[in-house]
Amino acid sequence: MGESRGTESTVPLTSEWDEERTDFRRAAQPRGIKAMARDRHERWLRYVNHHLLARRFDLKRVMIAVVAIVCLSMLVFEIFYHELYRLAPFQNPSGEVVSTEQQSESVPGRCTTWPVDADGTYTPTHSLRNGTIRPALKSYAPKGGWKKPAGIKIVALIFYGRKRTVDFLDCYLLQNLAANGGYLDEIRFMVHTNKEEDVTYLKGLVSKRDEHYNIVEAGPCEGTSYGCIWDSVVEDNTIYIKIDDDVIFIHPDAIPQLVHTRIATPHPFAVSANLVNSPLTGYEHFHYGAIHAFRPDPNPAPSQAAAESWRPSEKHLFPASAMPDLNVSDVKNASFDGEIFPERPYSGHPFLLVSEKDPYGLMKTPMGLNWLRGGDRGVPAAYEAAWKSWAVSAQQQYSLLKNLEDDAVDRYFFGLPLDFSHSRADASTVALKHAAAAAKQGGGGAGVGVGAEQLYDTKWKRYNLNFVALWGDDVREALPIAEDDEQDLTVTAPRRARRPFVIDTRAVVGHLSFYPQHEGVRETDLLDRWRAFANEMVCAPDNQKVPFDRRCPGF
Repeated sequence: MGESRGTESTVPLTSEWDEERTDFRRAAQPRGIKAMARDRHERWLRYVNHHLLARRFDLKRVMIAVVAIVCLSMLVFEIFYHELYRLAPFQNPSGEVVSTEQQSESVPGRCTTWPVDADGTYTPTHSLRNGTIRPALKSYAPKGGWKKPAGIKIVALIFYGRKRTVDFLDCYLLQNLAANGGYLDEIRFMVHTNKEEDVTYLKGLVSKRDEHYNIVEAGPCEGTSYGCIWDSVVEDNTIYIKIDDDVIFIHPDAIPQLVHTRIATPHPFAVSANLVNSPLTGYEHFHYGAIHAFRPDPNPAPSQAAAESWRPSEKHLFPASAMPDLNVSDVKNASFDGEIFPERPYSGHPFLLVSEKDPYGLMKTPMGLNWLRGGDRGVPAAYEAAWKSWAVSAQQQYSLLKNLEDDAVDRYFFGLPLDFSHSRADASTVALKHAAAAAKQGGGGAGVGVGAEQLYDTKWKRYNLNFVALWGDDVREALPIAEDDEQDLTVTAPRRARRPFVIDTRAVVGHLSFYPQHEGVRETDLLDRWRAFANEMVCAPDNQKVPFDRRCPGF
């Protein structure tokens, strides 16, 4: 036993090995055998210890190599990602030159349902003349009409990348110019594309309106996020209205309403318009009765002739025989994915209104089924699907077209006046100054209590940054704006400044699509419908818009 203890003292062993050797010693064996066994065992221990150290060293080298490979992969991914981000929408990442004709055939939305000829030329079936009395939407302006507030510069910022929507957005911008009786003193196109087709179009447009339209080149912002575009938007006594290039409808009251609310409520960090096609406001519209029972055309090919049309009533109703058997009372055992994310039937297809005779018609539509499914999966899941689903976007826009045909934009109004008087200390000096001046003048000259009649506080929940009014000095205080400017300006900056982000629900505007919705929405006839609406209701007789593309197959 003494020899055994002496051997143990010269060989460092772990507890496991100690226990194993103790069990070995307990066996009754001759002395010679014990010595031989001890020698073999010690040689075994030295061998194992040596190789364990080697293995530890090898494992360390393997771990270093793995970390290096992962870091290199991440670097390559980031470079590739930013290169793709730099490319404009619809640009070919391979670098190949794609002809306009090839793009028209391969890119969703590159065809029209209007009766263009074989060369893509459109001859209007009717034309507006100067002096023609056109229909007008009901206005909710104060008594005496809208009056632009004095001492404040109002600048529209168009975050630009696509010509197809800006082509008729141009009519709304002209309608709202101060020179034409509106509120906008200047319009700046904040360029965020390097696509030649779109850049060339914009230069041509601005050259015709250079007194009021200006181009702000991307400069150091090219190929990066939208955050640094805000660096120049910092002038005092200036309200900036940020407008996305795919805003397809602006109610005549929207910009004046937004401006007076921005002045009347200095405490909120920013004031957004009431967006049609937004997950948050979309489901408020759903519950307040502004959403109607529209479903995609069930036909596999066009059944209507090509036409310049925007009114939903000019299309037939959704055929009852084509309504799928949807068990809306058994949500847990039903799969609605095919209805919320349906297949696109054909290029240029419309959505059709379900007959009012079906009492559950609205719940059998993409928005209705998504809401039912959200009751089982949770409201955040319903919002996520509303952001991704092209059918949910289209249903909201066809509902807006119907509400415009009914001249009932007030279906979108919700919310109440909000009292921020206890928090005025957090507002900027410039905002407080103009709020006090407007109160003295009686609503900025437009009447007492104009603006902020019906507000919705997002409570720092992320909202879409498609149409928002901000003071220049508030932007300056928030700089630098993060790469995700939407998160920064609707959540992070307001929360940091202890100021709310609010929606003026009386400022109604329409938005075409979010990124996941692009392809699906562009395969509907919505762009054609919004162009037709603008031509009839907004665009001047000498500024009528025509399609860029050839006729969709089958029309």
